[in-house]
Amino acid sequence: MTSRKLADGVAYIQLPGFYEGAADQVLAKLRDKPKAVVLDLRGNGGGSPREVTRLLGAFAHGKITSYFCPLKGDCVPNRTDDSVPLLGARLVVLTDRGCASACEDFSAVVRDIGLGTLVGTRTAGAISGPGEGYLLDDGSVLLLPRVRHLGPAREIIDTIGVPVDHYAPMTALDLATGRDPGVAKALTLL
Repeated sequence: MTSRKLADGVAYIQLPGFYEGAADQVLAKLRDKPKAVVLDLRGNGGGSPREVTRLLGAFAHGKITSYFCPLKGDCVPNRTDDSVPLLGARLVVLTDRGCASACEDFSAVVRDIGLGTLVGTRTAGAISGPGEGYLLDDGSVLLLPRVRHLGPAREIIDTIGVPVDHYAPMTALDLATGRDPGVAKALTLL
């Protein structure tokens, strides 16, 4: 994870994955209570749903973040972690096609319940729900989702992705010249 100040009162955090402890690391970087946060989730391959709900708890309380739906029976709602103190900061999230799984879970909540603005490109569309391992006769393990994931508005994200509010792709020229259109757009929105 990397962090820096972009402008007066604007914190930038690049989070590569929702690994165990990621939410607390981000929250530690934000303890100075910035007025706005640019959370860069580009290339974030996902991770723990618990880390997603914990980090979302810094931006909203009492909200449904997603649903886990078994093959038979009712869908179970997942909620923000309301034990996390609210930051009161504006939020812009940078996404791309490398944002998958738990990253898409986070992005869908930001978009669907109006926690902030998404900038970049549509997410990967690779979120199936938490997996469970099944031991096979040859000693190998097969991981399959035990439930289906739906977004906070009960929408399907798997194979579709989460669309952005502002399209700002990273091009080869941007990479070669050190420009970042996502960060530039985020700063205009804040």
